[in-house]
Amino acid sequence: MRKTVAAICLCLCATCAHADTIVTKTDDVIHGTILRLRSEKVVIETAFAGTLRIPRDQVKSMDFDDANREKAFFARTDVENKAKEEVRLGHDAEGNLVFIPVADKAKALSVSEVQTLWATDAEDPDFPPIKRWAFSLAFGLNGNSGNTQDLSVSTRFEAIRTTETTTLKLYASYDKTRSFDTLTAEQYIGGLDLEYRPNDIASWYLRDEAQHNRFSDYHLRNVFAAGYGHYLINRSVKGRTTTLRFRLGLSHSYTRHYSKSFTGSDSRLVESDLGLDLGFLFHHDFECGLGWNTEITYIPLIDDLAEGTLVHETNLTYTLRELRRFHKRLSDIALEAGMRNEYKTDPDPQYCNTDTTWYFRMKKTW
Repeated sequence: MRKTVAAICLCLCATCAHADTIVTKTDDVIHGTILRLRSEKVVIETAFAGTLRIPRDQVKSMDFDDANREKAFFARTDVENKAKEEVRLGHDAEGNLVFIPVADKAKALSVSEVQTLWATDAEDPDFPPIKRWAFSLAFGLNGNSGNTQDLSVSTRFEAIRTTETTTLKLYASYDKTRSFDTLTAEQYIGGLDLEYRPNDIASWYLRDEAQHNRFSDYHLRNVFAAGYGHYLINRSVKGRTTTLRFRLGLSHSYTRHYSKSFTGSDSRLVESDLGLDLGFLFHHDFECGLGWNTEITYIPLIDDLAEGTLVHETNLTYTLRELRRFHKRLSDIALEAGMRNEYKTDPDPQYCNTDTTWYFRMKKTW
C-alpha cells in the first residue's frame, strides 16, 4: 500500500515538474498546459479539473514548461487587427516571461503587451477560419397581413460558400397555407446572391430571385439585378461582425401572368421592365449571441422613377450554443424571428399597397 501511494505521489510530482504554471493574485498555483492567452482570460488544461478559464485580471504571473521553449506560437497585440507574429518563449534579465518574435529577435513582447497567444498548429481564436460551405434548413410559421390575412407553414434551405473575396448564397423556400382544410396559398421562391470584394470597402454584386404562386395572378416572377456595393462599416472584433453597406445597380423585372387573370388582353400576359436597384444591408452580432439583420431594397422603374417596389426585412437570430446547456448536436440550432414588408407604389386595383409577413423559424446549421 505504501509503495502504491509513493508511486502516485511520484507521478504527481513528475507531472507538476513538467507543466505550465499560473499563479493567481490569491497565490493559488495551477499546473497544466496553457492552451491560449486571450485579452480577457487564460485557458489552461489541467489533470485535476479539466479545462479552466481564468480571468486575466486575476493572474499574477505565468510560465511555460521547458519543453515549450522551442515551440512556436502566434501572438497578436491588437485584437481588432488580423496581423500576427510568430514568437518563441523567453525571459528577460529579471526572469520575467517574454515573447520573442522570430522575425526580430532583438525585440521582446511582455505578457501585458500580448492580447492573444495561441499555438501555431491551433485555430486562430480571434479570427477563426471561414467555412467554405455552410448549410441551413429552417421550418417555421408565417403570418400575412395586407392583401391576405392568414397563417402558413414554411420551409427554407440556404447554402453559403465563403472565401476571402467572394460570398455566394443560394436559397430556396416553400410556403403553404390552408384555411379550413382548403389550400389557399402555395408559393415557391428560389434565388442566388453573389458578392465579390476586391478590398474591405468596395464590392460587386449579382442577384436573381424567381417566385411562383399558384394562387396569385402571376405564373412566374423574376427579378435580376447587378451593380456596385460600398461598405460604410466593415469590422470584426472577437469573432463578432458589424457591417453596413449600400448597393447601387440596374435591375430587370419579368412577370408572366395567368391568362385567366386578363381575359381577352394578351398584352398583359407578360411584363418586362428595367429599373434601378437600391439597397441598404445591415448586420450586427451582439455579445449575448444575438444577431440582427436588416435589408431594405427599392426598385424604381427607369421609365417612371416614382413607380416601384420597396422591400424591407428585419430579423433577429439567437443560437442555442450561447446557453451552453445543450448537446453538441443541438448547439447549432438557432431561433429566428422577423418581419418582411413589401410596398408597391402602384398596385393592381384589387390589391393594397402594403403586404406584411411575419415569421418565426427554427433553423439547423451545419
